[in-house]
Amino acid sequence: MMTAPLARAVVAMLVAAMASSAVHVSAQTAPPQPAIAEGPTITVLTGLTVPQFETEMRHFVQALGVSCGGCHTRGNFASEDNPRKGVARRMIEMTKALNKKAFAAYVPAEGESTLGRVTCYTCHQGETTPKAAPAPPQF
Repeated sequence: MMTAPLARAVVAMLVAAMASSAVHVSAQTAPPQPAIAEGPTITVLTGLTVPQFETEMRHFVQALGVSCGGCHTRGNFASEDNPRKGVARRMIEMTKALNKKAFAAYVPAEGESTLGRVTCYTCHQGETTPKAAPAPPQF
């Protein structure tokens, strides 16, 4: 039979071991959260995780038929030297506003553009300049 001090010591060790294993189990079950893409030059695609941000950049490349250098300065993606970067920001803001106004309830599927229903591809379709509607027929 254990003495009272010994019994208390055993109980204290068991409680500590259980608490330690509970913390260890919860740490294993919680997946790591991706970092948010942020920086002084990220101004319109805010709140995206790094994987979402990178996916969005790939959508732009596909939608405009350009490489990263279409908007960014090679070797310094944060640089503001390429004037097309400013144009791209205005286009993204326009697209976000269109989606907010006309498709507020739309939820993009996994892998789709986070901009919403209307994307860069909607107008550009793989070209650097937006596709124009054909001229109306002349009668």
